[in-house]
Amino acid sequence: MTDALNNEFIEELQSSNVAIVGIGMSGMSALRFLLNKGVFPKVFDSRLTPPVAEKDQQFLNQVERKFGEFKLDEFKEFDYVIVSPGISLKEPALANAQRYNENVFCDVELFARINTKPVIAVTGSNGKSTVVAWLEDFLGRMGKNAVACGNFGVPVLDVIEYGYNGEPVDVYIMELSSFQLESTHSLICEAATVLNVTPDHMDRYESFSEYGRSKLRIYHHSKLCLYNNDDFETKPLLNCNKVHAFGTEAQSRAENYWYFNNETEDLCLNNEVIGNLGQLSLSGSHNGLNAIVVLALANAIGVDPVAEFHNLSHFSGLPHRCKFIADANGVLFVDDSKATNIASTQAALNGLSKNDNKNIVLIAGGDAKGADLSELQADINKHVKKVIAFGKDKTKFVDFLKPEQLVLVSNMSEAVNQSMKLVEQGDIVLLSPACASIDMYKNYQHRGADFKQNVLAAISGLNK
Repeated sequence: MTDALNNEFIEELQSSNVAIVGIGMSGMSALRFLLNKGVFPKVFDSRLTPPVAEKDQQFLNQVERKFGEFKLDEFKEFDYVIVSPGISLKEPALANAQRYNENVFCDVELFARINTKPVIAVTGSNGKSTVVAWLEDFLGRMGKNAVACGNFGVPVLDVIEYGYNGEPVDVYIMELSSFQLESTHSLICEAATVLNVTPDHMDRYESFSEYGRSKLRIYHHSKLCLYNNDDFETKPLLNCNKVHAFGTEAQSRAENYWYFNNETEDLCLNNEVIGNLGQLSLSGSHNGLNAIVVLALANAIGVDPVAEFHNLSHFSGLPHRCKFIADANGVLFVDDSKATNIASTQAALNGLSKNDNKNIVLIAGGDAKGADLSELQADINKHVKKVIAFGKDKTKFVDFLKPEQLVLVSNMSEAVNQSMKLVEQGDIVLLSPACASIDMYKNYQHRGADFKQNVLAAISGLNK
C-alpha cells in the first residue's frame, strides 16, 4: 500500500461485514477496490438481472450476491453499506438501515475515509464537468499529476492509489453530484465550489431547497469555500475559515473576488487583470466564468494565476458541450447534448447568440426529470426562430410556445431533417435538449453521437 491510503480504516473494513448496494459503475469500482484490499462484501441489486460487463463478472464471482427487491431489514446485519449514488437513500430498506447504522454511504465517502492526498471538489447544476476537465488539463501542464474523478472522469476508487499514468496522484479534481454529496460526510478539500444551483433532479427531491442543501454539503470540511457571487443559493450556510467568491457583478464582500468582466472579457482577481478570454480557446461568458473558477481553485493549492495564465489556453472544451460539428453553407451545427437541464440550455442560448436576432434552431426534449420547461420561454423568445422537440416530454413545449414556434418530431433523424428546411446562412442548429437522454438513449454521449451522425449525413446529401 502507498501513503495515499489510510491503512487503519482498511484494516477495519477487513474485519467488518460490508454490503455493496447497486452494481453500476461506482458499485463495481467499490467492489474491485475492496477485493484488492482483502475485503469480501455481499453485493445487492434491486434488479433481478442487472447488466454486468464481461470484464466485471470475474469480480462478482468472488462474492455472495443477492438480486431482486430489497426486504425492509435487508441491511440490518452489515457494519458498512456502500450505496450507488443513483439509488435514493429514501429507499425504504436503506432508510431503515440508517436508523441504526451511521455507515450507509456512497463510494465518495469511502474514498474520503481512506484518502490522504489533496482534493479539489466541484459541484453545481451546470458547468462542473467543464471546470473539472479544464482544471485537470491546466494543472497537468504544470507537471502535476492531477486526476479528474467522481461524477466525471473515472470513479474515485479506481484512482485512489495511482492516476491514469500509473504514478501516484498529486491532487484529485472531483466532480460531485448532489446524489454523491447526500451521503458524503468526511471529505476534506483544499478548495470546494458550488458553481450554481438551478432546479434539477426534481423527480428525486421533494423541493428545490432540499436539492440546494445537498449541494452545499461540499463546503463542510473545505479549507477554502468558493461561491458564486451572482447566485445566492451557492453561498455557504455555515461559518468557513476562508471564503472567496467569483462572478460577473462588479462588487463582492468576499475576502477575495475572482471577477469576469462581461464587457471587456477580462479575468480579474479583485482589481487586478490576470488575462483576457480572447487569449483562450473557448468563448462565451459562461466560459469566462469557468476560466476564472479554474484559476481560483488552482490558486488554492499555490498556483500563481498570472504566471500560469498561458496554460489555460490549450483546453478546447468537452465533447457534447457546445461543440462545433459542421458548417454547411454558412449554417453552424452545434452539439450541446450534455445540456440535460434548463439552465444548461439557457447558458448555451445566451452564449451562442451574439445579438438579439433569432438565428438559432433549437433541437430539444427528452426526459425533463420533473422540471418546468416553461422557464425556457424568455430565452427562446429572444434567441430562437424555431424549436424542434422530440422525446418523452416533447409535448410540454406545447404548453408555453406558440404553434408557429414549435415542430414536434419522433426522433433525431426527423429533427435534423426538419432543421435543414428552416435555416439560412448565419443560423445555428443547436442540439441543447434541456432534458435527460435516458428515455431514448444510453446516455447524453449516445444522443450527441446520433446528432452528429445525422448532421453529417444530411450535409453529405446536400453535396450530391
